Amino acid sequence: MDLKAMVNLEWGLPSTHISPIDNGLINRTWLVRTPTLNYILQKINSSVFKEPQVLQDQIVNLTRAIQLPTLVPLTFLPTKKGLPLLFYDGQAYRLSNAITPSLTLNEVTEQNARLASKALLEFHCALSQLEFKQWKEPISGFLDVSLRLESYQIAIQNAKMERLALASNVIDAIERNWGLIANWQQLNDNEEKYLIHGDPKLSNFLFHPNKKQVRAIIDWDTIQFGNRFYDYADMVRSYCSVGEDSNTSNSVFKQDIFEALLETFQVDAKKLIVASCGVILVQAVRFLTDYLQNDKYYKIKYDAHNLVRAENQLKLAQELRTYGITTHKLDR
Repeated sequence: MDLKAMVNLEWGLPSTHISPIDNGLINRTWLVRTPTLNYILQKINSSVFKEPQVLQDQIVNLTRAIQLPTLVPLTFLPTKKGLPLLFYDGQAYRLSNAITPSLTLNEVTEQNARLASKALLEFHCALSQLEFKQWKEPISGFLDVSLRLESYQIAIQNAKMERLALASNVIDAIERNWGLIANWQQLNDNEEKYLIHGDPKLSNFLFHPNKKQVRAIIDWDTIQFGNRFYDYADMVRSYCSVGEDSNTSNSVFKQDIFEALLETFQVDAKKLIVASCGVILVQAVRFLTDYLQNDKYYKIKYDAHNLVRAENQLKLAQELRTYGITTHKLDR
């Protein structure tokens, strides 16, 4: 069954056009156009999200409970049978309202960064008002630094010799930065845990077309209990970078955007830098792990894509740490 027929049959929507949205690295996503409204169709990656039904039930319950003063919440459409998910041919599909008008940004100004960080603070505040003590983490060990490092070590042991050789310089660089990851792990363990977004990257913020307002924060699949510094740091990783696919022969860190985020979050600068360096380096480890495992997790466009991403993250962490030492008196 093609997607247009599936949407018509299962949700009763006469779609006129369905086009892929390629921003995500995990789930497959399409924009569904109909004569009246637009929708977002997603196929959940069940190799990443092992329990899509539990995942979707939690998110739907959250959409009904959360109160967001200025942001538009997600709204999912049940199938004609009243189900939050459609299971078809072994795959799980869901449909939500498209948030229009809106757009995602590829590059941001200081104003954009301040707007986005305020939106994240609003999102955190809304989550803190809810009673979801039994929330089940969507990906086991997603925020567990030790588990990420353990998976990395196993990947090294089992990797093909060719890939190990090509990745040798990146492996050496990660080993040299092991202490910075340990610093983040300690901070992460000691901070209080709340429900957080878990993936506040640039593409998960929908801006008004005038770029002067954040309309929504999307992709709630990674919401879980964690340290809020994780979300702050992941925003630094995404917003303060020229892009994780960028050439590392040039600078990849945006100092002005970092200062805009720091000013809005109003947190200790040293803690934010420790958290950000750690989160960035763990992301480098994740990209490298996936490369050594023959690219099982992230979508790639060429064989060395994940290796290039890992190199990029290492450069970003290095530049951020140097900036922290010179500007914010971070310990060497």
